[in-house]
Amino acid sequence: MSDIQPAHHTKHLPVLAYPFNSVAFHLVQRDDGTSNGTALWLGAQVLSIYLSAEFKGKSRKTIETGIDNDASVLYDTAHPKAIELGSGIGLMALALASLGYDVLATDTMHVCASVLRSNINANAHLVPGRVRVRELDWGADSTGWIWDNPVSITSPAPSSFPRGGDSRDFLAPPFDLIVSSDTIYDTALVAPLFETIRALSALSSATPVLSPPSSLLSIEVPSAPPSKSPGTPTCKPPVIYLAVERRDPTFITTAFRRAGEEWGLLFQRVPEKRLRRAGVGVGWDAGEWEGVEVWRGRWDGVTGAVK
Repeated sequence: MSDIQPAHHTKHLPVLAYPFNSVAFHLVQRDDGTSNGTALWLGAQVLSIYLSAEFKGKSRKTIETGIDNDASVLYDTAHPKAIELGSGIGLMALALASLGYDVLATDTMHVCASVLRSNINANAHLVPGRVRVRELDWGADSTGWIWDNPVSITSPAPSSFPRGGDSRDFLAPPFDLIVSSDTIYDTALVAPLFETIRALSALSSATPVLSPPSSLLSIEVPSAPPSKSPGTPTCKPPVIYLAVERRDPTFITTAFRRAGEEWGLLFQRVPEKRLRRAGVGVGWDAGEWEGVEVWRGRWDGVTGAVK
């Protein structure tokens, strides 16, 4: 990480040569004031470093498929799937793909068109996982989400982009992981963001998914109460990681309290010492990432579930 500069020192650069593990991503960014999502932010840096340490070598799905001399045989079957909300210039999506995830990178139409899609296309050959880019409007009703649209989950596809085709080229629920960074900074975005996360969690809980890597289980999150309604999901919802900057402590505290009370999203903060052990802050002055936090959570499986 010593070769990586904090995002606030590099916003003037139109192209970032960003070393990550054994590769270097080349990421175009725009700090022109049009959108917050077209430049790199600290949260994405911190979260990508932390999850790289947590997930490295542990992000493959295996299932028991047979018996060999009375011993269970585990076969590597598929890449786990992640969805990112607010992908920006694509660092987090590429980081997860480098760890073996298939990633659905989402943002506004403007961000997708101006930086995200081109950055993913330019760096796709460097990572083993697939990354697909789609627009996702957090304000759109989740019952109308379209998973086989090659451009947008929440808007009709232009006529030049036919629907359907090879389903293997699309990423859809169930997801094993939901991530987002630098997206909790405006009161108006809190409810749409958390409702989107809840809806994605519910969709991913409707189909059985395999257990997450053991590293995901090492930070305790309150367990969901038992479901008493036959209409509520019984499968474990995906793990959620959010990275935020605590510019306004009251605002951040209130946002996470509301997440639990209103959407059943139960979060706990990852201790700072754990972030440091993962390599966050190496080579940086102590104050360079002060106030950046990582929160881990999961939907309770009940709040907002379809009855």
